[in-house]
Amino acid sequence: MEVTVLKNKSSKSLASSILLLILGIFLTFNSDGLLGIIFDIIGAIAIIYGIYQLIHYFSQKKEFNIDDGTSLLSGISAITMGLLIILLANFLTNAIKIVTGIWLVYLGISKLGTALTLKRTRAFKTSLLSAIILFLLGIYTLIAENVVFVTIGIILIIYSVFDIISYLKKNK
Repeated sequence: MEVTVLKNKSSKSLASSILLLILGIFLTFNSDGLLGIIFDIIGAIAIIYGIYQLIHYFSQKKEFNIDDGTSLLSGISAITMGLLIILLANFLTNAIKIVTGIWLVYLGISKLGTALTLKRTRAFKTSLLSAIILFLLGIYTLIAENVVFVTIGIILIIYSVFDIISYLKKNK
């Protein structure tokens, strides 16, 4: 049996690390902007789909003299939803943050109840610690800006810096 090791192009690795570094910085320092962009893209896709449905409806009506209102209703609904998503992007971003924070607080309190039932067992300390971490993370999510994207951004920055340093050391 022969094993072949494929070597990645080091310049591609450096380029991808630089792109990940830029993405990490963007996620860390502009996570709200990223969610806005995501909602704009989703809204635009819904609008395009709605326009397609309207074109389909009118072409079917003209070509086959079929007056099935399903495509018309679907097109109008999709355009309306797309516009609402774009217009309410900030509200949706805040709603996601609040719901996530409340959910984490609830999970922390629930785990605390579980931990208290395990008071006399070996699992008590780890269960209590996870309950406290979940609760605090929920509070932090409610107070701070998009914790998930910021965390991903920080991880990407750390990874990219290490990868770039590794590339530079390898090519000295």
